[in-house]
Amino acid sequence: MLKWSLLLLLIFSLAPAALDEEALTPPRELPETEGFPELMRFQNGDPVITPEDWARRREELMELYAYYMYGYMPDKAQETLTYAIEDEPVTGSKLLTISVAVGDKSATFSVLVTLPDTPAPEAGYPFYVEYTPWHYQNWFTKEWVTEVSYNCAYAASRGYAGINYDTAQVAKDNATYFGAFYKLYPYNKVKHEEQRGTLLAWAWGVSKIIDAMEAGAGAELNIDPAMSLVGGVSRFGKGAAVAGAYDQRIRVVIPSCSGAGGVAVYRTTNSGKTYDLTSLGGSAAWVNESRNEPFGNLQGGEGYWFCGNFAHIPSVKALPVDQHMLCALAAAPDRHMIIVTGIESEGWNNTEGQCLAYIASQPVWDLLGCPDQNNMLIHLNGHAILPEDMQYILDYCDVHLYGKDPGDVPSDLTQMKGNLFLEHNRDVLHEYFAPYLDK
Repeated sequence: MLKWSLLLLLIFSLAPAALDEEALTPPRELPETEGFPELMRFQNGDPVITPEDWARRREELMELYAYYMYGYMPDKAQETLTYAIEDEPVTGSKLLTISVAVGDKSATFSVLVTLPDTPAPEAGYPFYVEYTPWHYQNWFTKEWVTEVSYNCAYAASRGYAGINYDTAQVAKDNATYFGAFYKLYPYNKVKHEEQRGTLLAWAWGVSKIIDAMEAGAGAELNIDPAMSLVGGVSRFGKGAAVAGAYDQRIRVVIPSCSGAGGVAVYRTTNSGKTYDLTSLGGSAAWVNESRNEPFGNLQGGEGYWFCGNFAHIPSVKALPVDQHMLCALAAAPDRHMIIVTGIESEGWNNTEGQCLAYIASQPVWDLLGCPDQNNMLIHLNGHAILPEDMQYILDYCDVHLYGKDPGDVPSDLTQMKGNLFLEHNRDVLHEYFAPYLDK
């Protein structure tokens, strides 16, 4: 018995632990490396074999992303959250105002909640949170304009509460670091751990919406706090992916057209490549004549999206992570990823690189026993989550969250597996796809 105890002690003492920030290389000193960072291998080189291994590897990756790319999420244990619900007369929806206090500071922001007219499931309605551009609000009167976003209205028509999340109230989309988040957590130009970018700030706002639902707003609105879908497009697609990594309560993560800094792999480019788009009703030889979003753009004019350390990373090859790892952070037996993007409209956003992140994250979903919960939906044209995409998404959720028979939904859910590339363009894909194409 003593021998077995000593053996177990030795095994656990040798198991890789979460990274200590003191062990991390300062960003300016990161060496360039060749090849694709290995998702299923710890920083010390040991393989990730079991779900328990993955839990520790996930902690490592979260530390890397927090230190080098997005910043550290504040400790919610220090926060006091309250909320208020009122009728919004212009839209007929509900205005949920969330107030958060930290020490002697407080800040508020509001989201617009559109409830279904249909009966709710026993636990309450599922809810779709959509990152919404500022123009949905009239900043002079502080009232919402007369239209709920199409996707939120459609969600409500399908029995899902639609929540328009006005990100500008939480953090302006610029380098002013202004909004509810920065009122509580000012950007510190000296301490890197307090240099949090807007993508992190927006993710914090999503978490506060879920916190409010758990604190009683869900019960009042007849919404199930455990059934959240979070989506966004472009920079907000980046935001949705980051929120999905940092908050494991999000059930369905829906980053759309997110490109670099979102779910597109940094280390590849599809600029100048030719694809067969006939499976989507397009050309048999479409050429991406656009360059992909440069790394320098993200570090320069768009650097406020990221943490302070990100600006000092020497090059893409020096990044200790790549975005298949961000996708993998959404993996869990009770969670789902649906990457949505166009192709003709997305030359800047490296659609092939997004597909690589999708397929290269698949080993984690396989390891956790939920291989079918990782998805990628590609449409021909449109920098958006299109109406037909929303139908696919909610049909998928009806099946996977509520047990509806796949034969009873109009969508062919087999078309959510990166089909454009993995079925119809295999011969032109980057060499990094090779390990995944036979599986």
